[in-house]
Amino acid sequence: MAREIKVDMSRESVDLEDLSSRLAHKKVCNINLKRNQNTLLKGLEVINELVKSGRLHAEGEYEIIRTPERLKEVMETYLTGVSEYVLDVETTGLDVYNDILVGICLYNPDLPSFYVPFNHTDLQNKRVEGQMTEEECKAVMLPYLANGSLKCINHNIKFDDKVVTFQWGQRIANVWWDTNIAGWVLNENEKHGLKPMYNKYILNGEGSDEDFGDLFEGIPCNYIPIDIFAIYGANDGFKTWALYQFQKKYLREDHPRADYRKLYHVFRDIEMPLIDVCMDMELRGVEIREDYAKELSVKFNAEMAEKEKLCDEYVAKFDKFIEENPTLMRLTKGTKKINYNSPQQVACLFYDIFKLKSVSRKEPRGTGDKIVQQHRNKAKKAGTKKGEEFIQFLDNYQRYKECGNLLGTYIDKIPEVKCAKTNAVHTTYNQYGAKTGRFSSSDTVTKINLQNIPSHEKSIRKIFRARDGYKFVGGDFSQIEPRVLSYVSGDEAMQEAYREGKDLYAIMGSKVYGVPYEDCREFYPDGTVNAEGKHRRTTMKSVLLGIMYERGAKAIGEQFDRSAEWAQKLIDDFYKSFPKIQQLRLKVEKMAEEYGYVTTIQGRKRRLPEMQLPDHDDYRYQEAHRQSLNAVIQGSSADIMKLAMIAIYNDPQYKALDCHMVITVHDELIMEVPEDHIKEGADLLVNTMKRVGHSLIDLPMSVDAEVNDYWYGENLADDYLEEE
Repeated sequence: MAREIKVDMSRESVDLEDLSSRLAHKKVCNINLKRNQNTLLKGLEVINELVKSGRLHAEGEYEIIRTPERLKEVMETYLTGVSEYVLDVETTGLDVYNDILVGICLYNPDLPSFYVPFNHTDLQNKRVEGQMTEEECKAVMLPYLANGSLKCINHNIKFDDKVVTFQWGQRIANVWWDTNIAGWVLNENEKHGLKPMYNKYILNGEGSDEDFGDLFEGIPCNYIPIDIFAIYGANDGFKTWALYQFQKKYLREDHPRADYRKLYHVFRDIEMPLIDVCMDMELRGVEIREDYAKELSVKFNAEMAEKEKLCDEYVAKFDKFIEENPTLMRLTKGTKKINYNSPQQVACLFYDIFKLKSVSRKEPRGTGDKIVQQHRNKAKKAGTKKGEEFIQFLDNYQRYKECGNLLGTYIDKIPEVKCAKTNAVHTTYNQYGAKTGRFSSSDTVTKINLQNIPSHEKSIRKIFRARDGYKFVGGDFSQIEPRVLSYVSGDEAMQEAYREGKDLYAIMGSKVYGVPYEDCREFYPDGTVNAEGKHRRTTMKSVLLGIMYERGAKAIGEQFDRSAEWAQKLIDDFYKSFPKIQQLRLKVEKMAEEYGYVTTIQGRKRRLPEMQLPDHDDYRYQEAHRQSLNAVIQGSSADIMKLAMIAIYNDPQYKALDCHMVITVHDELIMEVPEDHIKEGADLLVNTMKRVGHSLIDLPMSVDAEVNDYWYGENLADDYLEEE
């Protein structure tokens, strides 16, 4: 249903050819509408011309629904006898809590695409004619959103579901298929936007680079004329449906290939159910202790000032040399006061004044943490008094930088991003945050990354508090990755340690060092420290983690101030004592070289095509080689945590007790539980995590519950979890 789009551009003339070229190359973006309305007008005129010329067009027929009567008429026929449909909401931005719903797109191949506008405005933010109100649209749509027999399909459906849930109070009843998540399951190594996936799989890579979304970049959609924006909405529905049909060929339980049947299980039983779990966590958010954050700000600013003063005292010894350095005198405006936040000034200080030799070919005048640490190590090896003073300066400098980073990234920032509407801070949990399938958390819109709150500065985590009347109840899988390694390798000694409740690293130390088990434990039976046993245990832990995370002999040796040769012998002795670990590594690497991927215990794939390169000295092969075993271990551990979260969420007690998962960081899961139900909530959390883990790897799982008023606060478990 192609139609001519007419937009009144009488107020402004424009060189269409020039602006068309700029738009096609994505040069017009991030428009500040208040200051540059003419740019928007010009852009809309170009879009109009591109539509009229056919260069940008609707992929199929579409209709704009402008009245509630027509919407009701369409919905009564549109979804009668239809079990699947595409729903796509259009908003002024990506802030679920503050941006505005502008319209809804609906699609099913039996009918045209529909665009339902209700909040389009002119540039003065006055509603334009030819659309219903949001309340009128909401009244018609809510029963359909609540209809569980209708399967909703979308690309990145969690966002749409969060928007309608938060703003309309109704979650989508049957979130059936997310083409974004399916894309990750089918191939984690590619771009997962709707447009690139559609071009690659539906158009065989021959799609146009021009796209309405690119032309609208930086322009809130409420300012786009309805007739133009309807084409954009119609195309998204069409593309999502086409991609869904393509993905269904591979993600299905009756696929002839076993690996695709397993991928369907990962998609249908792990990733899709997680959408509801993550959505609830994100919408609830976490409350914070603003007064405490202010106290921390004062404390860290004071420490930062102290470290700066100590740095200045050391640098003052070099005043004469600074005076003779024209670059530093210019940069400091003659004050000789170094700005330690300026990489240029610090580089001059390090390499021109201190005369340090470069330690990095890539960054010959680098001042980053790793390079500073290398300079520190060199000074430590020198063992001179001047070296000790320099080391103290570097420590003060790094702490100064760290304090500034903690203040700007966390302490001062967290209170600033609290949502006034919810009295909480919010994050976004990415189910495929890592290509192994491990969670991550992002702050692109919500401005906070809950998985990146530093654990070494425990005071910062204490900013996050449980709501009034609730406590945090947390559970942490103990040694989940070594347990997974022992399961997939089939190593009897490792499995025996877990089944008998023994110290895994002490057992390893006993076998590798050839001494009794008790001589490899951290403490003697009377509770005193066994220094030699602690050393043996620590080396075994380092070797095992090194094997799982591809830390080489050099890194392990440096950890203990020993040579790489010493560490390599330790690794070799470990493999001799635990041959099945070595066999597993070789098996995983062979699989990656033969098939180009490895799999988790649930069948999730980690594709490593570079493992099939013939040149094993190629850095790409080496990088893939380092990832192969870790992908199996980390990905399997991620599957265990995800399935545990789903099981907790689906347990009838979870809602009955008014529990709410709010934070997950790798192997840790934290719920908010009403104070009257702490014992039941903790039992639900711990027992479910243990049960799910045991069911997947046939080994006892260790999960200890903590009860806190705030994250990393005093553990109140003894007060709430004592046996009656």
